[in-house]
Amino acid sequence: MPLEHRLHDRCACGSSLSSARFAQGAPRPFVLSGTTRVYERSRPFTIRHIALDLELDMQAKAIAGTATLEIARVDARAKEIALDAVGFEIHEVTLGTEKDGQKSVEHTYDGEKLTVRVPEGARSAVIRVAYRAVPRRGLYFLAPDEHVLDRPRQVWSQCQDEDARHIFPCHDKPHIKQTTELRVKVPAGWFALSNGELLNPESEQRQGLFHWKMSEPHPSYLFTLAAGDLARIDDEPVNGVPITYFVPKTREEDGKRTFKRTPEMIRKFGELLGVPYPWNKYAQVVVSDFIFGGMENTTATTMYEHILLDERATIDITSDDLIAHELAHQWFGDYVTCRDWSHGWLNEGFATFMEHIDREMHLGRDEYDHGLRGDMEMYLLEAKGRYRRPIVCQDYEVPIDLFDRHLYEKGACVLHLLRRELGDEVFWRGVKLYLTRHAKGVVETRDLMRALEEVSGKSLERFFEQWVFRAGHAELDVKIEVADDVTTVTVKQHVAQAPAHGHGPAQTPAEGPGSSVYAFDLTLDFSVDGTLRREVRKVDQASHTFVFHLGKRPRFVVVDPELLVLGEV
Repeated sequence: MPLEHRLHDRCACGSSLSSARFAQGAPRPFVLSGTTRVYERSRPFTIRHIALDLELDMQAKAIAGTATLEIARVDARAKEIALDAVGFEIHEVTLGTEKDGQKSVEHTYDGEKLTVRVPEGARSAVIRVAYRAVPRRGLYFLAPDEHVLDRPRQVWSQCQDEDARHIFPCHDKPHIKQTTELRVKVPAGWFALSNGELLNPESEQRQGLFHWKMSEPHPSYLFTLAAGDLARIDDEPVNGVPITYFVPKTREEDGKRTFKRTPEMIRKFGELLGVPYPWNKYAQVVVSDFIFGGMENTTATTMYEHILLDERATIDITSDDLIAHELAHQWFGDYVTCRDWSHGWLNEGFATFMEHIDREMHLGRDEYDHGLRGDMEMYLLEAKGRYRRPIVCQDYEVPIDLFDRHLYEKGACVLHLLRRELGDEVFWRGVKLYLTRHAKGVVETRDLMRALEEVSGKSLERFFEQWVFRAGHAELDVKIEVADDVTTVTVKQHVAQAPAHGHGPAQTPAEGPGSSVYAFDLTLDFSVDGTLRREVRKVDQASHTFVFHLGKRPRFVVVDPELLVLGEV
């Protein structure tokens, strides 16, 4: 739906950065000249498990404790492991191997990277870091102040894209997955939510001690902690998976009303994808002053307070789009994770697309089409008014630059095109293969392409090249002429295309040097004698002329009724 009709921001795609007010004037380059291409970081060691034992200092807005990392060697020649750790006060670093117990170890720390020497020949090791930190990002401490007297006291994390490094030492990139564990001390009377299973007894919880363990691997950006004086709502389990909501006290009824379709969404997504909900629980927690609409932390999604709807608001609006988006991430992003942020559309494009799928299942095809058309409009606003870049793009300053209308809305539109190109049965069978083949692993765009090719028998290289790996979109001039019973449709194609590395879009005629046309099926609906006649023609050249003998003058002609052209018509 158009942005002005969309109630909630999603994940890291905030309307403040992507609104229509930027869609004025000529597009600028996505990146400035001199921006270096980003490549995946090496991993001479992998991290198997991270265990945190932390205590919160609410007054100082600080954390203190230990982080224990179990690592395994990948590169036989590697001598050290570099861990992301920003703004730490390091008290002690020890290392233990199969042969030796924990001992102080040689290390260096520059305020951003903790580099630890690993003995040659050690196949695995345990690194323990004792530290204190006042996180500038990643972990946020809320309390009343002179500006907001009624702000609740809370602590919550937001680690996407690379802010876990402000909370604990880690390899803060999505291509490393590890199990995690958190023992945390919070003020007595609070509840602390984190990933996975809650292990310790209620007697300890009442004193403010919580012990969570995530037994399945996930990347550091999906770690979560949300703590405060919260009310708990238990909904009906789905296939034995407990469903819970945590909301501010006095907002319990609003929480029940807002999240009531969650079990239905979980069931329907699992059935459609062919992969049941893949984790041990699903919790949604509502916190104050959250910096995005929601965040899909594994097993425990964080939502901002504006998601809650009272009885009057529910008559006019819904929060289902945001709930469906973050839920879909439990499959797309959490279960199967982009190996690098340049392929982030595999997370965000799918989650946005699944919003429309939920709307179609719940409200019908018209709502699906309406939502997709709105996403197309939002992408085009950004493409025409700000910049154009490939969906898969390695040229950026910081990862958050990629979380834009290309990643979300254009990504969703590409998946819609694939669904229509392959048909529902084949498309969803390919998505299931993609999820099961790469379960709990990392993926890049070609993994999705190969899965869809395998189930369909079609080559999708040109499709992905033009819609995903190339900047811009198709631009068509369609002229319709009617003479007696003959209707002539002339299609001229121009390509909005950016030069290599995304440094600036250019409007180029399709036959110009170095440009290439888009290839797609153009659907035309003719209304003749009260019936609708559909014609489909292949467009793969700069100019086409199609002649139709309809018997009489059509009452009207609809160009691209199924929204199968990603661009402007």
